[in-house]
Amino acid sequence: MKETNEIMRGFFEPPIREYIDKIPAGKQLRSRLICAIAKEGDKRFLLSAIVETIHLASLLHDDIIDDAKTRRGAPSVFVTDGAKKAIMIGDIFYSVAFSKLAAFDSLTAKIISEAVAKLSYGEFLDVELSKSFNTDRQKYENMIYLKTSALIEASCEAAAILAGKDRDRYARLGAALGIAFQIIDDILDIVGDEATLGKPALNDLSEGKVTLPLIDFYHSAGENDRSKLLSLFGKKISGDDARWLKTALEQSGAIDKSRQYAKKLLDEAKNLAAGDDELSAVADALVSRIK
Repeated sequence: MKETNEIMRGFFEPPIREYIDKIPAGKQLRSRLICAIAKEGDKRFLLSAIVETIHLASLLHDDIIDDAKTRRGAPSVFVTDGAKKAIMIGDIFYSVAFSKLAAFDSLTAKIISEAVAKLSYGEFLDVELSKSFNTDRQKYENMIYLKTSALIEASCEAAAILAGKDRDRYARLGAALGIAFQIIDDILDIVGDEATLGKPALNDLSEGKVTLPLIDFYHSAGENDRSKLLSLFGKKISGDDARWLKTALEQSGAIDKSRQYAKKLLDEAKNLAAGDDELSAVADALVSRIK
């Protein structure tokens, strides 16, 4: 998203500007959705830049909370520059992004602002859930909606307002995509490798994050397997333990159950896209990550 990145850089003066390029932001899903929904006009790029700046701010804070040494294979900012600077840069990103929302109508600004409040609360819940082995699927789904899906939902809704389209419909599309996106990440943490993930495999459980496949496996496992799973909570997992866990999750059907749920959500999003090839392609790209 060349136009989006140029606007983001224009938000800041050096040395803050350089941090836009220091943080690997991935596939810029939110920007792609905004530009696919609002297909014309420069304000779609400004909206994309605001949302991506908010997303980068959340990544900076997330890495500190998770003590993540790398992001997509590159050293995280709090490792290269220290936690204090990472927090300050994140705060600057948030505050500048909010100031740029003044260019939009009050409803759009409200939608994005409320999504950031949800995101922050989702981060809080993520930390709270990591204090013990969470077995409540509903609590986990609520957390990932707040932490991951809410900003994607808001991006789609705001883009629909910009394009004069049905904002409720596109909000539902964004919510479905957002939850599916996180569940796919849950799956890839188990079946992927470090080179692909940019972090160690099975890192979620090591960090105290009990994701959907792990919750489903817990509920279907026998007493011995359940006890072994609990013993791995919050520990670095490698060797025989890693091989056991991957095999157990595959054979129990827990991974396939999460995979099918993600595909169901992506199918819902495609139906809401109403034949829009560009939007459908975003959903198809997400499906391809877990085939």
